[in-house]
Amino acid sequence: MVHLFNPQIVLSALLASIRDAPSPSSSATTAAPTSAGYSPHFDITNSWANLSPYKEADGFGVPKGVPRGCELSQVHVLHRHAERYPESPWFDGEGMEIFSTKLENYSRDHNVSVGIGPLVFLKNWKYLLGRDILLATGTATEASSGADIWSKYGRMVYRAPPGMAVWDPELNVYPNGTRRAKPTFRTTNKQRVLESARWWLTGFFGPGHANNSYNLVIIPEGNGLNNTLAAEHSCPGDLKEGTHASERFIPRLVKDPLARLLKYFPDDFDLTTSDVLAMMNLCPYEYETLGSSSFCDLFSEQEWLDFAYNLDMRLYGTSAFGSPMGRAQGIGYLLELAARLKRELVDYSDTSINTTYDNHSATFPVHQPLYMDMTHDKVIIGTITALGLQYFNYGPKGMPSNVSHAVPRKFQLNKVAPFGARLISEIWTCPEEASVEVLDSSLYANPDLSDTKSTTDYIRFVLNGAPLPISDVVGCEHSKNGFCKVTHFLDAVPKLKEQAMYQQACYGNFKPGHQVGDGRPE
Repeated sequence: MVHLFNPQIVLSALLASIRDAPSPSSSATTAAPTSAGYSPHFDITNSWANLSPYKEADGFGVPKGVPRGCELSQVHVLHRHAERYPESPWFDGEGMEIFSTKLENYSRDHNVSVGIGPLVFLKNWKYLLGRDILLATGTATEASSGADIWSKYGRMVYRAPPGMAVWDPELNVYPNGTRRAKPTFRTTNKQRVLESARWWLTGFFGPGHANNSYNLVIIPEGNGLNNTLAAEHSCPGDLKEGTHASERFIPRLVKDPLARLLKYFPDDFDLTTSDVLAMMNLCPYEYETLGSSSFCDLFSEQEWLDFAYNLDMRLYGTSAFGSPMGRAQGIGYLLELAARLKRELVDYSDTSINTTYDNHSATFPVHQPLYMDMTHDKVIIGTITALGLQYFNYGPKGMPSNVSHAVPRKFQLNKVAPFGARLISEIWTCPEEASVEVLDSSLYANPDLSDTKSTTDYIRFVLNGAPLPISDVVGCEHSKNGFCKVTHFLDAVPKLKEQAMYQQACYGNFKPGHQVGDGRPE
């Protein structure tokens, strides 16, 4: 069944959440956990990988700016959900719950409180986290992002006049003044994703218009269900390489802190490798839930760098170039992007596309100036992998797990897929005399080039505020400043699909057991 949702979101709840919850732009972030042992410029929140709060990326080697004289004609936003409670695996939520239960049981059985020295706080500590739902900080992250996308992109593609601060339904018209259909956006039915979409849309449209300005398509996610926004569920391939690499590295990660912290527990307390990992995980999760965490100061700067590396390596081997199904997880969204650019519905696909939705204009419109799809970190990672962005490719054997500490790398999840991450595909229409090599810092007026005869459309991929280097993407070898001709990109999409090897990656009989070098089976 096709699901459409019109939210009823209360302004007071939005304002209260943004006022009270620590967010990436709030003072809570500037007052991030610190330690006397950290260097002055060390920001611990950058070492939480995909658990990091959103910050704009510094850059990926491509200049920012807008092409002078060109029209911003379309915007496609692929957006990650925001801050959440932990998930269930042992290396995440289950491990923290086990550690908490172990402390409670020991204290009860021995009639003594656990923890001295730097761990004395454990005497009064309680595990306060839930499971897998969006946090108040997450609602603030998404509402802020929606407002930011409205300000940067929505105003321009919907041609808001000077002085208009927020969305007005009167903007939803074609250049000739004809009324457009109500804009439609997509999400999965996973609570943290669905609620992220609702809060993002409230930020974009503003609380005065969010109730009736859009349709929200809710696509179910789960094992065996096709959904490009939760692609791993439709691809029962080898998802374990990153987990295996991480499991080999974790003992190295916690070796020193395990030895150091043991002396602050009773002699007969069984402190394990997974307990120490749980204590590290409690730092970002408590910070995002409570605004602070006493666990953060227990670990050194190097140990936090290694913590980030562990998570980077896990997802690199699960959804990026180290995974034999890395490209497969992102190719479905790229095919949908191509369909929207060609203004075509999708009536057949042998990938993660769900044609029940993509073959109907009500659930897969192709004439909007702005699209937003709410998803997971793995889909954003899989999409840049399906593009073949070699900038993030570590090498032919994947990221090494047999190292003592983190190694230099460009694939860093705090920059690629933090909470609230966004991959934006910008479409620019440029007149014949314009050049994408001449960039201005800001776009003050969006020119209307609909009546201009000789124009060229370009696509630029912007990840967390920074353009991506695409000169090694098939079809975009001659790109300038990250701008690739749309015709060249579309011509290359069949090749990208071929490179994803979707059927073999998801259902084929190939030899797993190690990371791969290019996000596809070897």
